[in-house]
Amino acid sequence: MFKTLFLKECKETLKSITYYIFLACIIMFFVTQMGSFGGIPKPMPNQESYGSKYSDDKNIIMQSTVDRLAYEFSSNSYITYPLTFYKEVKLNDDEISKVYKILEDITGIKEAQLIKKFKSYHTNTKYVPEVEFIKVKDNITFEEFSKYIGEIDNILGGSSFYFNPKHLYLNASVEMTYDEALKDYESIINNDKISRACARIFSDYMGIVLAILPVFLAVTRVSKDKRAKAQQVIFSKQCSSATIILSRYLAIIAMIIIPLILISITPTLQSIYCASSNGISADYFAFIKAIFGWLMPTVLVTVSMGFFLTELTSGPIAILVQAIWWFLTMLSSGVNLVGNVGMKLIPRFNSFGDYGIYKEVFNELVINRALYTIFAVVLIVITIFVYDRKRKGKLNLNGTIFKNS
Repeated sequence: MFKTLFLKECKETLKSITYYIFLACIIMFFVTQMGSFGGIPKPMPNQESYGSKYSDDKNIIMQSTVDRLAYEFSSNSYITYPLTFYKEVKLNDDEISKVYKILEDITGIKEAQLIKKFKSYHTNTKYVPEVEFIKVKDNITFEEFSKYIGEIDNILGGSSFYFNPKHLYLNASVEMTYDEALKDYESIINNDKISRACARIFSDYMGIVLAILPVFLAVTRVSKDKRAKAQQVIFSKQCSSATIILSRYLAIIAMIIIPLILISITPTLQSIYCASSNGISADYFAFIKAIFGWLMPTVLVTVSMGFFLTELTSGPIAILVQAIWWFLTMLSSGVNLVGNVGMKLIPRFNSFGDYGIYKEVFNELVINRALYTIFAVVLIVITIFVYDRKRKGKLNLNGTIFKNS
């Protein structure tokens, strides 16, 4: 009986216009964001540049952060990334005075001197990260510095390059040496087998859309019976509530995962070819493991939320709730898009390589994905309970008010 219902639900999904809109959105997002993978060249001695990396030296981090702040402050143009989208912020006179006071605390330079320096800086120089326009005072600790610089982020409204002490290293970009570039290359080759690094990028991008779009499929399916006025007929069926809900739920999950697997074929083949060109064997199942281990929990909890709230309220409120959750998750990511996990619905790793960072956050990522999977299971179990109570007349069919039939 379950197999029959499951296949029927898959066919019903294929008849839904919402499903094809969903497919169009994820394909468009994949094509526009990931593009094609052009390979990874081996660094050679005496190259003009080997790219850059983030420094972990706290003194360099503090000075680089002040250099960035000096550049943005001199032109009164600050870069922020609410919801990861670019936004320029300009401060008013009162806010500028507050920044002057913070700079005085950080550098030890009086406001009058800072004003003169910034006039000269804005007129005669361009921003060069290696040039120390104003220096961090010697006796300030990194903790004190982080507190002061956090006040700058509050003034800017958040999501700036000063928003979190753990992420200030994003300001400290330094040139890599040949040895460092070679080490990074060998890490991508030996540890990531190229394909795993590609799979992380794929998971980062696709996680953004999979944290919101599947809720529309769930709401559409649960609302379908109400629109067709078929609830009374379904409630009288002999199938258990668990069979009905799980067949619908798993059918939607399957119809989301299958296209993801198909979409991943192209980058998988590209990474396999690149690995072969570098004389190694790629991890052929890197994308499959990423889809089921990284993206699946996001899909599970998003669809569960859609089923639960729609069944509970008989309305589309799940879309609003999920949109708010998605918004807050994106907002909290700020400018740190590499190794930003925590308890976020969308773990971020928008970088090719950086195996060391991935290794550091791996356990955190596993815990995150496991907890969201458990949460999804709990939500769908509660949904089955709510649905069963409705079938028995213990809940109002048009809402959530408990009453006897």
